[in-house]
Order: sequence, then structure tokens, then C-alpha cells
Amino acid sequence: MSKEIIDQLIFRVKEHAIDLNLDSFSFVFHGGEPLLARKAFYLYFVGMARKELSFLKLHFTLQTNGTLLTNTWCRLFDSLDIRIGISIDGPKNNHDQYRIDHAGKGSYDRVLRGFQLAHSSPFLHHKPGVLSVININASPLETYTHLLQLGAKQIDFLLPEATYEKPPPLPGLDKWWYSLTPYANWLIAIFDKWILEKEQVPVIRQFQLIIHSILGGVFTADNLGSLHNEVLVIETDGGIEAVDGLKSCGHGFTKAGAHLKDHSLSEALQTRLARLYYLSHELLPLKCLACPVNETCGGGTIIHRYSPQNGFNNPSVYCNDLLKLITHIQNAIIPLLPPELVKETGIKPLDHFKALRIIQELFPTIQEPDYIRELKYQ
Repeated sequence: MSKEIIDQLIFRVKEHAIDLNLDSFSFVFHGGEPLLARKAFYLYFVGMARKELSFLKLHFTLQTNGTLLTNTWCRLFDSLDIRIGISIDGPKNNHDQYRIDHAGKGSYDRVLRGFQLAHSSPFLHHKPGVLSVININASPLETYTHLLQLGAKQIDFLLPEATYEKPPPLPGLDKWWYSLTPYANWLIAIFDKWILEKEQVPVIRQFQLIIHSILGGVFTADNLGSLHNEVLVIETDGGIEAVDGLKSCGHGFTKAGAHLKDHSLSEALQTRLARLYYLSHELLPLKCLACPVNETCGGGTIIHRYSPQNGFNNPSVYCNDLLKLITHIQNAIIPLLPPELVKETGIKPLDHFKALRIIQELFPTIQEPDYIRELKYQ
């Protein structure tokens, strides 16, 4: 990304923040691999942002595979207050199944070296978090235990990107978590261990967000919750697009013709796909409207609702998994809460199968909202 594009971006952020009277803003350096950029890029970017956006509380994060990390990088990130996350999918044999280099070789050993360097670096005051895409054929408890042994303090387990055209991988028939809800079973195995941990309890984002929602909290996240998804992607040439995961829906899917030179961020958010993503927890498919946990689930990630036939007018391909996971967590935390809090929040046990019956009963009674036409994105 050139200095010209950086300057255009910061101008657009300033314009946007003033128009909307914002008090904070987040920049996420992503990729590809963001450490392929030179250190001068980060010095210039963060320096310009802090100069021009001094009226905002700024947050900078970076997601890396860790293979290029050095102490020099760690010193730079700490000086610029950039927090980092590193992608690790579990033990070596599981990680290397999908995380390979251009030569087809697994990257685990290099990723581990980078993670350990960052984790022990005297220059990083904020230890790296871990992003882990679920390998459904890997043991959930082995994966969780391995990340704990590495010293991970923050873990974000991600469902694999999938659509109705490209459904998620299924576990082998020999896996005990094989069922109609394998991803729920996989995560539940970890949750049941995590919720009872007495020592070294990591922050697991999905579990904490679900608990927060069950207790009445609201939040913004692309895969859960009821608030808007306030995210745009800026490509290196200045193109403004909806979140990059939507590229899995098809070639050129996120190209909307918006550019920093000609469009404000507010205008870019009004392009059709970006608007659907922004409102994805509000513009729900019919089945989601009948669901008793839709304020927690938010219909899941909009990417996982896509089919070439109906656009985003489908429940998530992980719908049953999300329903089972959320109801399981709700039932699990009730006995652990003070009785007065249970009474105050009105939380009640909700059986997974009862929730399915509620959906089946309510679904035929729901009138189709006008926005359904928007969801049928082609």
C-alpha cells in the first residue's frame, strides 16, 4: 500500500469519524501475510493515523502466521501499540493439514517458532492471541490442551469458511463427535472443560460472547450478536470492499467499484453487499426469525448463509451447530450463577430439541419481511 493510499484512507477515516461523531476507531492489518510489508509502512501508517486522528482512541491489531516474526518486529509493534494475533490450528499434524506453504510443506514448525518468540519477547507487553480454524477431524481436547501448553491467553476458534455450494468438512465416521452437529459437539467438548478450569483460564472469544449475550449483553461481532457489523476492507490499491471472507462466495464477489479516491466510508457502507454485511444480524432469514436464540446467534456469519440459488436468504450452514452450542452453554451456566442473577435476568433452561420444536411451530406463522428481496443477492 503506497503512502498516497494511506493518506487517502486516513482522510476518509477522519471524515467518517467527524460525520458520525465517533470517539474510537480500529485498524486491523490483515492479509495475505502483513509482515511482507516493510517496517517503514507501519511507522508511516501509525504515525499519520495518530497525527491526523488524535481526537480518536485508536486501536491497532495485526493478524499474522508468525513465520516472519523477529524481536525487531516485536519491538516495533510494542512501540506502535499494535497487538498481534497468530494463526495456529493445533498440534503439528493437524495444523499442517491445511496451513501449507507454496512448496506444499507444513508451516507448523515456523509458526511455533514465531509464536514462542513473541510470547517470550521482552518487548511485547501484550502477548499474542491465537486464531485457530477448527479442523473437524482433529481431537477438540487435544487441540485445546496443545494451545494451553503453548501458553495461549486468548483463543478464537473459527468455523471453516463454508457456503451451501461449498459445505463445511465433515469428520470421519470413526470420530465420537460425528453427528448432525459435529461442530457443536467439538466446541462443547472444549467448553465443558474450559468452564470448570481453575488455573490458566484463557479467554475464548466465542464462549465469552455467548455468555455475555445470554446474560443480556449486546456486542458487535461478525459471527454472533445483534448489533451491526461495522467493518470494511481496504485493498492495497485503495479499493473499498465488504469483509474479505465473502470472497468465498464467488470470484469477484466483493468488487463493488468503491474506492478511497471517490467514495467516503459511509458511501462504501451503502454498496449493496457491504450493507447486507453491515445489517446481517438484523436482516435475518425467516427461519432465524422463529429461533429462540436469534439475539445471541444473530444468524451466524452471513458468509455461511450463501447459496447461488437464494443468495443470503438461508439459515447458516452451521445453524443446528450454533443452536446446540448456545443452548448447551445457557444450560451449563445457570447452575454456576448466583440465584439472584438468574432471577434478575430471567434465564431459563432451554433444551436443544425443544428449541427445534419452537422453530418448527413458529416458522409457518411468520410473515415474510420486505427485506427478504435484499437477501436474495445474486
